[in-house]
Amino acid sequence: MKPLNQVERTKRWGQFIGLYATLLLLTALSWWLSLALIPRLTSVQQNQTMQELMAYRKQLTGTDKMLTDIEQGAPLTDNWLRTFYANASALDQQFPKPLFMATTNSYRQLAGEYENARKIGDEGVQLLNSQKIQLEAKKAALLAAMAATGKELKEIAAAPKPGGAKPAPAAPAGPVINPGLYGPFKPLLISGTGEFGKNQPEINASVQFMIVREHQVVLAVYFETGGAEAGTLAKVTERKELYTAPPGFKIVGLSVPERTPWRINYVDKNTKEDQFAIAEGLMTLLINGNTTGLDIGATGGSALSIQLKKQIKVELEKE
Repeated sequence: MKPLNQVERTKRWGQFIGLYATLLLLTALSWWLSLALIPRLTSVQQNQTMQELMAYRKQLTGTDKMLTDIEQGAPLTDNWLRTFYANASALDQQFPKPLFMATTNSYRQLAGEYENARKIGDEGVQLLNSQKIQLEAKKAALLAAMAATGKELKEIAAAPKPGGAKPAPAAPAGPVINPGLYGPFKPLLISGTGEFGKNQPEINASVQFMIVREHQVVLAVYFETGGAEAGTLAKVTERKELYTAPPGFKIVGLSVPERTPWRINYVDKNTKEDQFAIAEGLMTLLINGNTTGLDIGATGGSALSIQLKKQIKVELEKE
């Protein structure tokens, strides 16, 4: 004789088994998504990003050529400016991501400085060094992004098959910036003849270490020589890349003060190289203001070099 609640018990067992089967199905689906589909989608996205970067860099070839022509002496005409700005606007529409737009905007700013120089009659456009440096920094970031994306694609291709263990990336052991000589950094002519003669130029120099976008360590350099009494003024502002974090990591600290400029100011009373140990022996500034030959220009002797004497430790964290 069956118990009175046999039908109810059978019904509940059926519901339990159905729910359990549904749970197993959902678990299997989640496993498939995490181990098979998501890596595949990530690979597709990485490929698309790499293709965009390469397409953008290819589009910049014509823009780079236009700027090179101007720097080599081609006339700066209204038609050139219209074409240049039209190209920049087309790049913004085709590549609206922040990395691309920042680089395009640097090109646009540089063209604007050329235009301003033409309006004030400075055909030599000698005041553009800082804008050129900014442009080169944007281009370097673009190329670094391309390199990082390419490396990630290779890692995805070599990754273990679904179901295998994926080892977490290990932080690089103790990255450091080793001692070395950086420079010479030559100033651009701002006014005057480019020659100090027997005049004694005033020297203003500063050096600082900077972490840029949490991924690069750069040496920021400023060097100014001359002045009203010297009859010639020249200056340079430049950034020298010292270290780039590997993909998947960011820079969170340095063993030296960051964004703290060390400054030197004096009047150069001879034509010899002057040396100044700064930052408690971390580095030595090698400065030439007045020289025995031509002072300012590509072949001039006026320059600043930095001799890094000690290692700088870089602290990394996973992103």
